[in-house]
Amino acid sequence: MNPQGFTQALDRLQNFIAYAEDFEKGGEDRAYALYVLARNGRAPIGDLRYYADTRIDRFSTPLAKAQLGAALAMMGDKTRAERAFAAALDSLGEAEPTDTYVYRADYGSDLRDSAALVTLASETHMANVETPKLVNVIAKAYLSRDYTSTQEQAWMLLAANALSDQAKEGKLVVNGAPVPSPLLRSMTAEALAKTTLSVANEGDAPVDAVVTVIGAALTPEPPVSKGFTIERSYYTLDGKPVDLKSAAGGSGTVKQNDRFIAVVKIEAKEPGGRVLLVDRLPAGFEIENPHLVESGDVKALEWLKTSVRPEHSEFRDDRFVAAFNLTNIPAAAQSENGAEGTANDNEGDAAPSKGPAASATVAYMVRAVTPGAFIHPAATVEDMYHPQRYARSAAGTLNVSPSE
Repeated sequence: MNPQGFTQALDRLQNFIAYAEDFEKGGEDRAYALYVLARNGRAPIGDLRYYADTRIDRFSTPLAKAQLGAALAMMGDKTRAERAFAAALDSLGEAEPTDTYVYRADYGSDLRDSAALVTLASETHMANVETPKLVNVIAKAYLSRDYTSTQEQAWMLLAANALSDQAKEGKLVVNGAPVPSPLLRSMTAEALAKTTLSVANEGDAPVDAVVTVIGAALTPEPPVSKGFTIERSYYTLDGKPVDLKSAAGGSGTVKQNDRFIAVVKIEAKEPGGRVLLVDRLPAGFEIENPHLVESGDVKALEWLKTSVRPEHSEFRDDRFVAAFNLTNIPAAAQSENGAEGTANDNEGDAAPSKGPAASATVAYMVRAVTPGAFIHPAATVEDMYHPQRYARSAAGTLNVSPSE
């Protein structure tokens, strides 16, 4: 680590706190800054006490309030730290159900914030925080999810590490022999087939058992649409459609050195979200001349237009990647997306059909370079911080015949 750079970073945070204006709602940035400064013994105790005494209700998230409490605890003010943690706990609602989409600008959720409270309270030895209650909130929220975001996974890992000292008090017996707690064991399918694994808890406290299965699927995953739809198509360079059935789960054939424009369209049923689109290439394809593609739009092809541009795009050897922030869609584009299929005035009171909340189209140029038979992988789209919203196209088979 560069000591000078680290010191300058802390100086920057200290200047930010010194010149920060008052706020009505939010405060996530200054709570984090105060927490980092407190970890390094540089947090201004006067500002910490001011925020805890007069502005605690203005901090928008449980995480921000908990970071303020952790900063106070590290600076020695346990009384105010307990009040800040109590405020964080009070503002923590029950975990939202999986079928409810709630977009938060701080990438958070009640599951993430619950895990963060456990982590920060354990880190600062705040024994009065209701850790068992929080652990139950985390367990309940986790069981209600099919998927978790990167934020949730990171804070749950930190929470598990923070609770590891408590786990050491457990008394586990595996196949009749006592073992240290916590227990982490990896077993192959062959090992499980040859022997049994018996785990018994001989301690007074309950112990959670978590089983994770890791492996590669023998067959391609089927197409799915949960909150998004994704459609993949191919065109010639002059805009004529190409019936490439491998893009939709069938079998397609092209010739070596053929060039195409790959077009991927996504539609979202709900507004908002930070979305990642990944279109994986068959091994016989290569992306050609990315310079023709600017912000996800092939400028040389006037027939292809899109109102929503990606904030970031990548042209890799094996895939095309585009990231969208669907909260930044202009009002005009949202109106176009949501007003498709408006009923004709002569059709009486027929209700207009509701279009998607948001849609985006990306395109890139590919060339068939290697003869052979290849898997045409699925294209996927996912909301990075609400991963229960996702879609996947079908996977097919692509045949590239040698050029004559």
